[in-house]
Amino acid sequence: MARYLLLDLLLPSRCVACGSPVTARRNHLCGECAGEIAPLRGGCPVCSGAVEEGLCLICGDRHWYPGRSIIVSEYRGVMKSVIGALKFDGLRGCYRILAPLALETLASSGILPDIVTWVPMNARKRWKRGFNQSELIARHIAARRGLPARKLIVERRNSPTQRELGLRGRLLSCHGRYRPRRGLRLEGEAVLLVDDVFTTGATINECARLLLEAGAREIFSLAMARADIKRLEMF
Repeated sequence: MARYLLLDLLLPSRCVACGSPVTARRNHLCGECAGEIAPLRGGCPVCSGAVEEGLCLICGDRHWYPGRSIIVSEYRGVMKSVIGALKFDGLRGCYRILAPLALETLASSGILPDIVTWVPMNARKRWKRGFNQSELIARHIAARRGLPARKLIVERRNSPTQRELGLRGRLLSCHGRYRPRRGLRLEGEAVLLVDDVFTTGATINECARLLLEAGAREIFSLAMARADIKRLEMF
């Protein structure tokens, strides 16, 4: 308690969503805004992607490697503000807002993994940011569930950011972007793969393919938020 009081005096913070003053104990999010993060409703039963006229926009017309993909919420409003503050503003403590939400979603899904891993970030990007936000969430999940957390996939050096890419660019950029850790062999384990934002599903799908090739029995994925794929420029 004294530590939080000292932080509030030395480094007063504001809610990343509405800007109101918050205590350090709140991890940069006020109670009112926290209550606005709604669970994802509807979506494809396999990948949680948006469904339009009976067809999933994500996995409806391609091979989908994860056995099941679950998503916590939509990438908008408060959820978008929290993820943005974590990834782009360096507010590391925001992962403590996201991780409990991920645990709740995992618990309600009935998914029972043997290992928890995360979508990787190459060394240059990780050094620049100071952490991999997906890893922080994955390690929290593993610790609370009593599971091993292991780095299983590596992102190749100098991989370009996907943030500014459209749909076609994102799909193409994933080919050859990742590789399994050298010598990786999974002995029939079920793996939970954690990511922050799910847009085209290309990253999740490629990482799942590599893990299955390395011997995993089944891949489940969990993402914090689903972005609107229809907003991506088509080219």
